[in-house]
Amino acid sequence: MLVSRFRQGLSAGLLMAGLAGLAGLAGASEPAVPGPDLAAREVVRIQLDALSDNDSPTPNAGIEQVWAFAHPDNRAVTGPLPRFKRMLKGPGYGVLINHSRAEITPVGEGDERAVYRVRVVARDGGFYRFRWQLKKASLEAGPAWMTTGVTPGRDTGEKML
Repeated sequence: MLVSRFRQGLSAGLLMAGLAGLAGLAGASEPAVPGPDLAAREVVRIQLDALSDNDSPTPNAGIEQVWAFAHPDNRAVTGPLPRFKRMLKGPGYGVLINHSRAEITPVGEGDERAVYRVRVVARDGGFYRFRWQLKKASLEAGPAWMTTGVTPGRDTGEKML
């Protein structure tokens, strides 16, 4: 549903971007959409929260939420959506699916680009580290933070007991 709306020009969904984004942060059932009112860190949090409960409310809804915030440059390399789903479920990213906890640490935040270190506790209790990169994309509703890349997860060697 979100992908269809995204592909239909973004206009209807992006007019309400700030409101929808806040609804997504509050745990509402409507997926969040990119918009000028969302900070870079909020975009990372939206994606991580969605992946932590990937199959709610529908199968792969979390991955579809992440896809909604994939920068057009990222989509050109990782898409289309079915390929993106396979990538996220595969080696390097599969530990993000249904993880139990995530920490976001800023590495660099600027006006047009932002980088965060993300550490998650996966289903297996292991800790994995990622580097989440974002830049602003020009959308109809205005400039919005979108993900340009995420490095494959690295096992930190830590284990939750």
